[in-house]
Amino acid sequence: MSSEEEEEIFLLEEENKVEPDKKEEKPVKKEKKKRVLTEEQKEKLRNQLKKGRETAMKNRQKSALVKRIKKKDKDEEEDKIIAKRVLKKNTNEDEMNTMRSEMTELREMLKKMKTVKKLEPIKETEPVAPPPPIAVAPPPPPPKDKVIFSTKRQKNSFF
Repeated sequence: MSSEEEEEIFLLEEENKVEPDKKEEKPVKKEKKKRVLTEEQKEKLRNQLKKGRETAMKNRQKSALVKRIKKKDKDEEEDKIIAKRVLKKNTNEDEMNTMRSEMTELREMLKKMKTVKKLEPIKETEPVAPPPPIAVAPPPPPPKDKVIFSTKRQKNSFF
């Protein structure tokens, strides 16, 4: 390349460059006038904003509570899994505990039922006379002078 060609290229590049001082100026926008609100309208908007903030707060608290409950349930399930695997906790113990609690409840109910029966007043009744004796024939008298003959000899007998 010759020096003349280099100068032409250099000049072309200079022409294509945009100088920082000559930036394209954007047209100035006209400022719009604000809408004029009456005091009643302003008060209404304030109340709506206040109500919206309150409902948003309630919704955030509700979702946070749901997340806490889910996390707690998940932690409890994980603890059960750990107890079964690591500690080798017997599942029969859980069943035994429930049975024991049911038995205690039933015993308490039985005690309550017994106390209720004891507290019931006893009704006084007239004494009942014993039934009259029934006439029964006397037994027959034993036979007199009955002699027993035996073919076998009895020891120490005087017969």
